[in-house]
Amino acid sequence: MELEFKWSTPDSGTYIEMLTSYQLPPVEKQEHIRMEARYYDTPDGMVNRLHGGLRLRTEGDQTVCCLKLAATSSFGGALKSREEYECAAPDIETGLRRLPQQTDAPADICEALCSAGLVELGRTTFTRQVTTLNTGECTVELSFDCGLITRGERHAPICEIELEYKSGSVEAFEALGNKAQETFHLKPEPQSKLARLLHL
Repeated sequence: MELEFKWSTPDSGTYIEMLTSYQLPPVEKQEHIRMEARYYDTPDGMVNRLHGGLRLRTEGDQTVCCLKLAATSSFGGALKSREEYECAAPDIETGLRRLPQQTDAPADICEALCSAGLVELGRTTFTRQVTTLNTGECTVELSFDCGLITRGERHAPICEIELEYKSGSVEAFEALGNKAQETFHLKPEPQSKLARLLHL
């Protein structure tokens, strides 16, 4: 299960302010990761009908297949909750075959996607600055993504802040995200990168 807040931002200024603010808990780890994701669906839009997303993302030197399903949102669209299944894989078909074996991903959906054939919808390329924070009640990742969404010849920028739940109290995580949204006057980003790609 993925649980995260997502906010749009004009630049990295608010992210830096959040990191240096006494309002947020101590930093455990910081990283800069170069990412490229390719998004897929069947020719008849099976993934879209499932209100999901299917991608193969390169994260540094690792390639990961990810299937997301059944998204819901709150806090003005900033907080997203959805089923998420992922595993390391060299390509999208291998990833779909591995997901039911290595995670709780529904085998029937993965098999149906493989059988129907997959087409690439578009790509995202961005740099992620990510910081792990521990409140004592929950562990979270605060990240800033900056890059580009591409679909054919059309492009759109990526510039957003994410706060993702990792472990601990979900209630404490939601309280932290809500407090950050109010304290830093953050603008909710209700659409995922995939949703914005599909609107290009």
